[in-house]
Amino acid sequence: MTDRAVLKWMVAVDDRPHKIGGGQVIHVGCQDPLDVDLVTVWTVEQRQGPVPKRAVQVFGTGQPLPFDAEPLGTALAMGGRLVWHVCALTQVGTVNTNEREQPDDQEAR
Repeated sequence: MTDRAVLKWMVAVDDRPHKIGGGQVIHVGCQDPLDVDLVTVWTVEQRQGPVPKRAVQVFGTGQPLPFDAEPLGTALAMGGRLVWHVCALTQVGTVNTNEREQPDDQEAR
């Protein structure tokens, strides 16, 4: 048995920060290219214990970025007509949590 797994995190495109796993980001994309309101991030996380979290937010091309935004990856939607950039945020007051930000256990292994 291995001690790490790839987890999938769904991040809403809604101008708000959200929590995802704090491990290495291995891919950012739109799993459903027609769903323009959702970006998927895949991270490598430890299987034992709680998954450390980080705050991220999705920004569109040309949208102002906070000074603490660290780019993690870019996703194309609608055949490249929309381009989303996922950035980690180090200084976040309140982070929204909802069911869509939990890893998808079916794809975690």
